[in-house]
Amino acid sequence: MKGVNQATGVGTGNTLPVWQESPTGSFAEADIQDDVELGPKHTPSPSSSDESLIDQTNPVEPFMTLQEIAKMHAASHIDLSNIEKSRGIDSTEAAKRLLQYGKNILTPPPKTPEWKRFLKQYQNTFLVLLNICAVLSLVAFILVKDIINLYLAIVLAVVVFLTAFLQYHEEGKAYKITDSFSHMLATTCNVLRDGRQQTMDVEQLVPGDLIVLRNGDKVPADIVLLLCRGLTTELASLTGESKPVVLTDKPSPAETPLFECNNVAFNGSLCFDGMAIGLVLRTGDLTAIGTIAKLSSETEIRESTLQKEVKNFVKVIAVVSITMALICFVLSVFLQGARTANAIITLFVNGFLVIIVANVPQGLPATVTSLLSLAARNMALHSVLVKRIDCVETLGSTSIICSDKTGTLTKNEMTVTDLWYSERLVKRHRRETKSFFGQEPQALLYRVGILCNRAEPVSEEAQAEMQDEIASQRSLRISDVSRLSWGVSVQKSILSNASEQDDIVPKFTGNPSDVALLAYCDKFCPSEALRREYPILFEVPFNSTNKWQLMVVKSVSAPRDEQYEVLMKGAPEVILQRCTTFASRGAENSQAAITDEFKEQFQETYQNFASQGRRVLALCSRAFLSETSDFSANEQNEYNFPTTELNFIGLVAIMDPPRDNVPAAIEKCHHAGVKVFMVTGDHPLTGRAIAKQIGLLKTDNNIELLEKGTTGSSVDGWESYDGAVVHGNCIDGLSDEQWHAILSKPGVCFARTTPAHKLEIVQRCQNMGNIVAVTGDGVNDSPALKQADVGIAMGLKGSAVAQEAADILLMDDNFASIVNGIEEGRIIFDNIKKTIAYTMAHIFPEVLSAVLSLLAGLPAGLTAMQVLTIDLGTELGPAISLAYEKPEANIMDRKPRDSKKDRLVSPSLLFYSYVTAGCIISVACVITYILIYGQHDIKMADFYRPQLDTSGGNFFSLTASDPVVVQRTGQEFSAQEQRVIFSEAATAWYICLTVSQFCHIWCVRTRITSIFVHGFDNKLTFYGVGIGLVLVIFFSYVPGVQNFVGSATVGWIPWVAAPLTGIVILFYNEVAKWYFRRAPAGSKLVRMFSW
Repeated sequence: MKGVNQATGVGTGNTLPVWQESPTGSFAEADIQDDVELGPKHTPSPSSSDESLIDQTNPVEPFMTLQEIAKMHAASHIDLSNIEKSRGIDSTEAAKRLLQYGKNILTPPPKTPEWKRFLKQYQNTFLVLLNICAVLSLVAFILVKDIINLYLAIVLAVVVFLTAFLQYHEEGKAYKITDSFSHMLATTCNVLRDGRQQTMDVEQLVPGDLIVLRNGDKVPADIVLLLCRGLTTELASLTGESKPVVLTDKPSPAETPLFECNNVAFNGSLCFDGMAIGLVLRTGDLTAIGTIAKLSSETEIRESTLQKEVKNFVKVIAVVSITMALICFVLSVFLQGARTANAIITLFVNGFLVIIVANVPQGLPATVTSLLSLAARNMALHSVLVKRIDCVETLGSTSIICSDKTGTLTKNEMTVTDLWYSERLVKRHRRETKSFFGQEPQALLYRVGILCNRAEPVSEEAQAEMQDEIASQRSLRISDVSRLSWGVSVQKSILSNASEQDDIVPKFTGNPSDVALLAYCDKFCPSEALRREYPILFEVPFNSTNKWQLMVVKSVSAPRDEQYEVLMKGAPEVILQRCTTFASRGAENSQAAITDEFKEQFQETYQNFASQGRRVLALCSRAFLSETSDFSANEQNEYNFPTTELNFIGLVAIMDPPRDNVPAAIEKCHHAGVKVFMVTGDHPLTGRAIAKQIGLLKTDNNIELLEKGTTGSSVDGWESYDGAVVHGNCIDGLSDEQWHAILSKPGVCFARTTPAHKLEIVQRCQNMGNIVAVTGDGVNDSPALKQADVGIAMGLKGSAVAQEAADILLMDDNFASIVNGIEEGRIIFDNIKKTIAYTMAHIFPEVLSAVLSLLAGLPAGLTAMQVLTIDLGTELGPAISLAYEKPEANIMDRKPRDSKKDRLVSPSLLFYSYVTAGCIISVACVITYILIYGQHDIKMADFYRPQLDTSGGNFFSLTASDPVVVQRTGQEFSAQEQRVIFSEAATAWYICLTVSQFCHIWCVRTRITSIFVHGFDNKLTFYGVGIGLVLVIFFSYVPGVQNFVGSATVGWIPWVAAPLTGIVILFYNEVAKWYFRRAPAGSKLVRMFSW
């Protein structure tokens, strides 16, 4: 091609010099190693040949020379002259060590038997309360032989069982979706043992074994490398960072943290590029992944905020009910003059046990569970899968989110972001060159970027296979989540996002940096065509010594057979030292001499890229003539082609960019008063750069603790900073005062953190009273996920371990979905509060019906079965409809609730339910009760005449058996007439109470906003009220059912009284809300009455 004919060299004219000089040198990986510390720092101790005491906890081999290791592990028979011919330990010694150290497996966490997990549901404080009520009802039946109490006990026991079974069933299905640690580990490995290489199960590995690692293998244990030929490993499963780590067989410097030793490969890591032989240091639970697994299993799952609130609620109900029951029982004994044991027992049952049972909202647990399940279904529509439904509300109470960086805040996809060549900065590149084969700067950049690159294109067939695999995995996820009651919603969400996310398949495969560079260059220059034009004749891959990669190529269209080109890329400072010219568009022959001014520009650009967290590569090349095409290097790494006096092309900046919608999500979090902290294993500069881009760090005015020993002990002046960047090495040296100062900032970036550091960060935040959510996708995140108030794992690319430890899975791996979850959690807290306010309002009228009989000597206002049909029937529909209630205005504009002050059941809510709404409804019920008896010419005063003694419960009750005469009128009522009149009065009370509640439901749909402003969009409330009315009519007017419930046909009185009661409640609520909206901040009346 013509482009080659235009190639010029450094020499005069167009003549390329023949290269004969052979300088020495070698090369290394240009990528920054981004890993984290997992254990303490280690200092080598004196070597010892006593292998009976191999220290797996603090190995010293990484800091020892090969000769020292061979001496220390004499039984491994390491051949210093040729490591590949090492004999390894013999089978007899291996058997001894297997008994001494145990199998190379992770101890599985103890599994709770299914029957224990089911019985654990009964520990729910609400269910405990209902069980107590069931037992009390059974005791009442045994004492007074009232069959109604037996029915009540049976119904409550069934309700408790069904609620417990539902929770057990859903919890079991959710936990089956995730997997365990063992799925990440290798199953077989190649071992040098008994003088030969053999394949064996990893369980049989012991300390001292020699392991052979190759491309595609998983490291079967923690090993120190004795021989390394360009091996790189990916520690994403351990660190959460997908950047490859280039390993070496050189000893690590003393005091280096074990997890930062480049000559150690860790259990579970994936190998690619090159090969290595290593000595097993640690096996089983003592490996790095075993340490994390143990830390995770030892971390107890915390109670959710809703569980704490329910406990508080049950305590309140218990105190109120016991106090009320005790007072009523004592007063009834004195007022009714009970002296005999039978009389006292009867009053104990009717005055103590009945009032305790009446005070308990039996239907509330089922209602709350339904609300949470519906909220989980709503969250599933946003690709948020809830494993523990009580964590829905916890997410809404979150005040701090500790988020992983890679894959959560970023795309986990390395991308070229900036270029610097021909002395100019290029952010948005476009194709400018006319030929890709000349010496123009852009042509050189594309040529080196494509040819000096080990990434390979994925064939169309392979892409199709990957597409099928992705579709299969998606179907598997859908199949898994479909076992949940809200799984259909997740399925819809996954399928709706499939075209945007799941269907994307990579076009190239290889080292992430190589893939990013090739993908970028391929947009402007067809890589396959260029590689066909320039076959590779010689290659020096990356290694960890020289920090560069080299290719020698020759164009098949070159006019002269001896015309070649050397291409190189690597660490910028190393590449620049080998160059004497740089590619310049305006210079003669497109090359200009490197000057001090150019070096200053280079350094400034390089530092600017590095400060922004970019990974920077430099590119260079040189055309040369050679009489031979057999290029090689000798044992001293001397090459028979040029590797100096090269032509510098430019700098390429690469990074894992933030997700597109993360900055907006971070802003929403800040607007809602939720802090976002980044907790990453990446480099502090990278973490800081990403944090600034997404708005986590608002300014450059931040506390920066980047080196160990720089923390000091003072916090003077720290209050003036806007955020903080903290290196993991500094965490252990922070004082309590410094922790408080750092965690008080709105944005913090913790970098180079270990699993223990992440756990401590979460605990410190919780100790300050914060509700903490933790996001993560790696094994290293699992302890913090379990410690968090709500753990959130990535559902697409997250490790099985992280998914197992989490409470919530993001099925789209999208941080923005968390914001939707927070909003849904806040809505559900408000709606549960509204549900309790609504449900508790019927308790006082129910209790009053019993109190009338006990203290006033009047017939009871309700039958026991009517009370049960209210709690478990008519109330459920309207109460559950509140789960679909839309939020009041600006729910995401307020700060997270204070878990110590803004309680689910507050004194103001109890006052509203019991005193305000409860009393208004009670007055209406008493009026209808009086009017019904008045229709039969019976006044309340008539019950105090000697001839109308109802204290024994034999008159005007369902068990009336004797006729009675009203002294005032002389009218006699038979037992049957008494039962009918009692049932009519009880039914009137029942209808007035339930229908008043149906009116009340519209009032509690808002706490501050006017119901007329809020609107009537929730159609489910109409349906709930409609179903409730049908049930009221069914229980009140259907023959046969009337006998079971104790009801009777009643006229218009309660049907008129109930709507009028609703109007009174509506008027009170609208006036109160009007005042709450306009009251000054800190108003005592608002604090007392606003619930």
